[in-house]
Amino acid sequence: MLNPLRSALAYVGRHAAAAYALSIFLGLALPQIAAVLRPVIPISIFTFIVLSFARANLPGLRAVVARPVRLGYGLAISTLIPPLVAWVILATPLAAGLDPGIRLGIALMAAAPPLMASPAFASVLGLENSLALTLLVLGMVLAPVASPALASALAGAEVPISPFALAQRLAIFIGGGMLVGLAVRKVLGMARIAALKNEFDGMGVVLFFLFAIAAMDGVIDAALSTPVLVISILLASSAFSAVCFALAYGLARAFGFNDRFTTAICIGLRNMGLLMAPIFSVVPQTTFLYFALAQVPIYIAPIILKAVKARLEPP
Repeated sequence: MLNPLRSALAYVGRHAAAAYALSIFLGLALPQIAAVLRPVIPISIFTFIVLSFARANLPGLRAVVARPVRLGYGLAISTLIPPLVAWVILATPLAAGLDPGIRLGIALMAAAPPLMASPAFASVLGLENSLALTLLVLGMVLAPVASPALASALAGAEVPISPFALAQRLAIFIGGGMLVGLAVRKVLGMARIAALKNEFDGMGVVLFFLFAIAAMDGVIDAALSTPVLVISILLASSAFSAVCFALAYGLARAFGFNDRFTTAICIGLRNMGLLMAPIFSVVPQTTFLYFALAQVPIYIAPIILKAVKARLEPP
């Protein structure tokens, strides 16, 4: 029983880039079970945290930490670029009459730490991901303090709970995932975890698939009833990611191509789900719709980034 399962997970893991993209479209194709799987969202995000810390390349992290100025600069632009882009968007006259739920969605996306799959995406593209993993880890450690403050600064009263309450929930959620991940690492050992790389990659894709189905709850109905709104959110969230990626790539030119590109991935793709997980039951439906549609550029990112990398990578 285990061998066929391991083989299936390993196969999916070896074809991760295509599988990520396929997941979002399968999620859209299965709206009838999306509502049933909606409670899976926080569970899957928690599991992503566990896997990230179980598989963390600590020697690689130590090498990155040994260059504190470089790391500090990367962390600074990772923390500040998305909120600044969101602030510019929300400060424009066009945003004056914006739906409060959409405003909250933009704020949560901008205040979130890097996407947990960013290092995995870097690996899929054949890039060394130690800096991406370090930015992810530090971003998640800072999230309980930085994210509620940034979200409140951008969205104000639209945030459904107080910054302190959100900080508490994030600290418990992220801290718990970290501890479980480190426990898994201790029990299995790094040699065993490294030997199961493809299986772990495949498990990540399966989690992404379940997450995609759950996140697409209500998207088809919204697309049929308010197609202009859905298209607008999809374009806006995609543009947000693209602008953040471009700014980061430009500002990280001193890093060398590998770290420059992986830093841009971290800054362009944000883990909005991490901030949604503790509060997704109390956010407006339009915020959940924004969250759902913001996953589309994330799921197709490996394919797009592969083409961008081929274009930008020096010979």
